[in-house]
Amino acid sequence: MNCIIPFTKDIKFNTNICEILSISLENEYTVNDNEILGNFIVSGDYKSHEVSVNKAHFEHVLPFSVNLTTRIDADSIDFAIEDFTYEIIDKNILKVNIEYSINALELKEEEKIFEPVEERDTLDTILDSISEELEEPKLEEERKEDDDQMDTLVEEKKTLEEEKTETYEETRDDKISPEEENAILESVNPNEDTFVTYHIHVMSETDTIETICAKYNTTQNLLGEYNDLSTIAIGDKLIIPDSNE
Repeated sequence: MNCIIPFTKDIKFNTNICEILSISLENEYTVNDNEILGNFIVSGDYKSHEVSVNKAHFEHVLPFSVNLTTRIDADSIDFAIEDFTYEIIDKNILKVNIEYSINALELKEEEKIFEPVEERDTLDTILDSISEELEEPKLEEERKEDDDQMDTLVEEKKTLEEEKTETYEETRDDKISPEEENAILESVNPNEDTFVTYHIHVMSETDTIETICAKYNTTQNLLGEYNDLSTIAIGDKLIIPDSNE
């Protein structure tokens, strides 16, 4: 599974939005057999009036879902934010545009180790038919011939059953043991919840590396591992891993 998905949402504020002072994007998700369910969390500070010196905080949870057409390995999921932009419309509506990608390994259907052979049913049908015929009056010679045929078929059936048993045991030996099967099944649980959280911070005029480190409880060295700190400008996006992960 490899896809890029767009997400757009209009967030209505109770007051006017004069200026967005800071904004962050976080995400969380869970996985089940049929879909990926999650939330985008958009938060930050804004001014409601141009001449105001006060700032107000906002935080909105935006649910999203992705339907799965095939089964995937939950442990292999790579969830990433590819792009994040926003704009103010109608004075009190913040429109956010998010583009995210999902990459994961698809699970193949398990192969059956053994299936019953249809010849057994065929032999049983023949034996039942012969038994019914033997119940009818016959000449001694015909009866003896049928008895011989009956013995032959019984021997063939017995031989076939022994061969099936040997084939089944050999097939089992070529496969993993029941203990190994249980260990693999326990290690792969498509219903298991997986949570990933990080921040995307948009630089504003009042931001510095020190204030960002203090706000997100991180260090300049850790920021440098995810971002180029030598050329930061207003409006640039910084990727900040959550310190609690």
